[in-house]
Amino acid sequence: MERTEFLVIGAGPYGLATAAYAKWLGIGVTIVGKTLDFWKSHMPRGMFLRSGPDWHLDAHEVATFEAYINRRGLTCAEIRPLPLDTFLDYASWFMGQYNLVPRSAHVTYLAQSDGEYTANMDDGSCLKAKKVLLGLGFAFFKHYPKDLTGKLPPGSYTHTCDTVDFDQYRGKRVLIVGGRQSAFEWAALIREHDAEEIHVVYRHSTPSFTEPDWSWVQPMARRTLQDHAWWRKLDPDEQERIQKDFWMAGRLVLEEWLAARVHQPNIHLHEKTVIESVSKQYDGTFDILLSDGSRCNVHCIILATGYAPAMDKVAFLDRSTILDQLATVDGFPALDPEFQTSLPNLYVTGLAATRDFGPFFGFTVGCPVAAKIIGDAVMG
Repeated sequence: MERTEFLVIGAGPYGLATAAYAKWLGIGVTIVGKTLDFWKSHMPRGMFLRSGPDWHLDAHEVATFEAYINRRGLTCAEIRPLPLDTFLDYASWFMGQYNLVPRSAHVTYLAQSDGEYTANMDDGSCLKAKKVLLGLGFAFFKHYPKDLTGKLPPGSYTHTCDTVDFDQYRGKRVLIVGGRQSAFEWAALIREHDAEEIHVVYRHSTPSFTEPDWSWVQPMARRTLQDHAWWRKLDPDEQERIQKDFWMAGRLVLEEWLAARVHQPNIHLHEKTVIESVSKQYDGTFDILLSDGSRCNVHCIILATGYAPAMDKVAFLDRSTILDQLATVDGFPALDPEFQTSLPNLYVTGLAATRDFGPFFGFTVGCPVAAKIIGDAVMG
């Protein structure tokens, strides 16, 4: 059976960042997962990212995104807004700088025994490791609000995570539930793929389309390097204030470049509104009554309802030796200041770490910070 000192499960931004830093430290690391699979398979072509040029993957502060665009002879202004394909190219370049080659497989089963972890892969291979990082990303944690899905007929809806081929909506009528960037960007992209009509339904006021201020986010994320536990030490009111600021930047402000693409005759915005009822028609379409009194008939419903960590949704984790022993709070893993779970040498990073480290760690801005903390802990 093959062994590795440090197994990183997941080849998304957090997994890549941590594996690269661990390798730089001289740790024997194996990273398993299809490289940026979520970004390639669950984000649509033509999408733009909200991250700034100072958000990157390198805990060693060398192969940064700014270094990448400088090598390409570009300026920050030339890649604003940031195309998804440009970030994917940066990630590929970053991996090359560290000669980082993920094993292109998925872990199907992870268990622990006698202080070691055993991972079975879908390619038939098996790995043992003393230390493991779960870079789980978003795909496990799609959020389906029960108060919403309870009103929707089976088969009437999909999540944005599973809705990236927009050609299927040509000539169709679509309703999108959600009021963040993804809801409006999906609406724009679906219209640009010749959908007949799009309705966007959300509970709050229509966000403003203006350039958001993210400058305060990186310094706050990097504060974790000086005090790994600063976020959890905060008074709950102060945590709520910061999360509200983050929420306002992420939900109440949308990128200005999106405005003209959304304000179109066949995109209808329903602010401060929810779905009241849905009924399926004989032709397979759905009649929808909204709380603002309006009605529409659509071919499908897309839920831009985000993600909510819940460790019991991670299907490959063994129930008896991992899940049943894993301390959680509201679905989140309870982590120590080094991102370690209640199980020795099992670490979790990214979105699932946001309860203990703050909302910044649901975005790429937290990648180099988490990578350094975890890498140093594993080096021990």
